[in-house]
Amino acid sequence: MSSKMTRLIDVAKLAKVSTATVSRVINNNGYVSARVKERVLKAIEELGYQPARAARFLAKSRQNFEVNILADDWVLKSITTVLDEFYSIVHKGIIDFSKNHRMNVHLRSVNSWDKNADGFLLIGGGITKELVKEVKATKKPVVLVDQYLPGLKVDYVVSDGYDGAVFAVDRLISKGLKRIVHIHGPLSHFGFRDRYDGYIATMERHGFMPKSYEFDEVSDNMGVIIDMMLRSYGKPEAIFGSNDTAAIRAMEELKLREFKIPDDVSIVGFDDIMSASLVSPKLTTLKIFKYDLGSIAARRLFNLLMGEEKHPVKISLFTQYIERESTI
Repeated sequence: MSSKMTRLIDVAKLAKVSTATVSRVINNNGYVSARVKERVLKAIEELGYQPARAARFLAKSRQNFEVNILADDWVLKSITTVLDEFYSIVHKGIIDFSKNHRMNVHLRSVNSWDKNADGFLLIGGGITKELVKEVKATKKPVVLVDQYLPGLKVDYVVSDGYDGAVFAVDRLISKGLKRIVHIHGPLSHFGFRDRYDGYIATMERHGFMPKSYEFDEVSDNMGVIIDMMLRSYGKPEAIFGSNDTAAIRAMEELKLREFKIPDDVSIVGFDDIMSASLVSPKLTTLKIFKYDLGSIAARRLFNLLMGEEKHPVKISLFTQYIERESTI
């Protein structure tokens, strides 16, 4: 028996696994659980088993990775100034995972990032195809968070807005509501487009006419939207907002016009930010598991940095309907 095989057997015995498992770990080929992989790595270190391939893998498995989180100015502001809303919670999920997995994370603008970083997390609807192509050109691992751009074949972690919209609109219709208006953000954002598509499909499936308006969260045109809707469409029976901010602003404008929520108009949001449970009436919404969105994206990037499961995937998290006081 060769000395190499003898040492491989020694590693396997110490780690209490088969030689095939040791080989899979060293060659990074095939599934091995994180706990078993750690036992094998410790055995390799303890026995000083250092053929070239094992040495390279062991070094990689122990290094700290430099990671850039790239976001546009709006998302950066949300992360750095707001502690209880959407992207700040996504960011916390990334940070908490990274602390335990040797990832040094740096928050960067889409206009100023480090091409020498080991990997990249690109967050939010402001991420463009041009930016993704530029980052991909570095040949480093890339994961998009809360944004999906068809045709690029990179990794994505998103929430399932389509499924959430279908559930919400079906729920409103089951209560006898037919005139359901959708107020959405820019449809260039995958999340808003996904929810819009789910709303349209569900209304048409039931034989009802869909009606939608685009809300600009930056300039806040909700007052204009509500006046336009009441003038041209009339009073809706329900409003489905593509995020909680749109739903809450619609509620505020309707209340200013002396409509009662939910007696006159039922309102449903999307995201379940903290504000949703603080407004009056409390907002019915679809909960996105924002912390998980961040931690799963960070985990996916870590796997890519370790050379594992390299084929790009799209991970979609289902939402949860949270019924509160803003719907009948």
